Amino acid sequence: MARERVTKDPEERRQELIDAAERLFMERGYEATAVSDIVQEVGVAQGTFYYYFPSKEEILEAIIEKDMAALEDDVRKITEDPNLDPAAKINAIVNSIIGISSSRKEIMDYLHKESNAVMHEKMERHLIERLVPLMAEVVSQGVAEGRFDVQHPTEAVEFLLASMVYFFHHPEIFADPARSKKMRSTLETILGRALGMKDYGFVLVV
Repeated sequence: MARERVTKDPEERRQELIDAAERLFMERGYEATAVSDIVQEVGVAQGTFYYYFPSKEEILEAIIEKDMAALEDDVRKITEDPNLDPAAKINAIVNSIIGISSSRKEIMDYLHKESNAVMHEKMERHLIERLVPLMAEVVSQGVAEGRFDVQHPTEAVEFLLASMVYFFHHPEIFADPARSKKMRSTLETILGRALGMKDYGFVLVV
């Protein structure tokens, strides 16, 4: 019996394709997933996929954009949380950034290939453009409250985010408990020194 065709709002259908592709990329890896697998998961014709996305690379870019938007939303909520002081906000933000890398290992593995340098650079640019203003505001708050000793909040945040990007380049860190522990300790020290703090112990989940 033929499957009944279901007409959906274009944006809803596009999001279905993105969600299905993300699930399959995480389960099988990007390169092991074909467009035919994605459309089968959603239950649509292959032509429907190409109506929304010219290529598999385009839907991967849409997934990255979705993840970056979600991360920005999480960070914004942290910065606006009245129950967190500036140091606790920075701690929570850094953990959110690291969490994206560790939970998207299959996608990150693909992006780290030399042939994908342009897309990887675009992801990093999105990360910095979205988060620097939010984090710089938190650092400025910490300076005003006497918690941080930082002369240039924006530049300090750019330096810290550059350190975070290392985790995007090396997701294999999370598979090695000993190395993960050392990296966590080092990053906690870098955070404290970059923000001019002596009385706060950052706790990172790596």
